[in-house]
Amino acid sequence: MERGSNRALYTRWLLIAIVLHNCEEVFALERTPGVVDRMREMFELTIAMPGLDTIRAGLATLALVPALILWRAWSDAKAAEQGAVPSTRFAFVTCMIAAMTTANAIVPHLALGVALGGYVPGLASAIALTLPIGVLTLMAGWREEWLGREALLTAVLLGIALLPLVLGGFWALGELAAEISA
Repeated sequence: MERGSNRALYTRWLLIAIVLHNCEEVFALERTPGVVDRMREMFELTIAMPGLDTIRAGLATLALVPALILWRAWSDAKAAEQGAVPSTRFAFVTCMIAAMTTANAIVPHLALGVALGGYVPGLASAIALTLPIGVLTLMAGWREEWLGREALLTAVLLGIALLPLVLGGFWALGELAAEISA
């Protein structure tokens, strides 16, 4: 891993993009409440969709957890700029989260926008922020060799594979948080 890399810069922008993306989702969800029902109909879901409070709590968790992880990864990258030995763990997690946010921009945001024929909460920031910043972060990780090639590919594949589980887990945490606050 190069000491003079731009890992701190990309990690910081990834953190900002995720927070802004989830803020867009929270605020847009209130303005487009019918989109949840349209998704339910489109996929012919027979289970009840969570309420708006649950979705908001899940989105808050979905922003907070990766933000805390990326904050720590950013601190590690900044320390490496000062001559400390960089952590491959944090580089791995940064690349994994970058892959996750890139995949999240494509599916569900872009795919749902196309399928529903319009805007879905989070679509603008997914296309304008998380998709390009995620891709740029992965490209920088590859170019600057934050990790070995196999480790970087593993981080990407793991990020994509874990996305459905992470989203489901955060919705479950949202359900719990909404119930506790009620």
